[in-house]
Amino acid sequence: MTHETEDPRLGLIRAFDELLRLYRLLEKENALLREQLRRHAVGEMQIRETERAMLRLRGMAPDDILERLRALLAARAS
Repeated sequence: MTHETEDPRLGLIRAFDELLRLYRLLEKENALLREQLRRHAVGEMQIRETERAMLRLRGMAPDDILERLRALLAARAS
């Protein structure tokens, strides 16, 4: 299939796959940073404060975000 006749949805699928890859890298980086913070006395407190600040910025609960991600992944799989 040439570039001119390629299904436009394939570009969206590739972009979505790249976003998922980047999201997974961010999750890994987040986990590593959390491990480092927990080694210090105030690290856990810093983690909780950052989580609260992120919730305020997002305006949604973590469960809502996870549910949206699961829905996107399920739509991608079908």
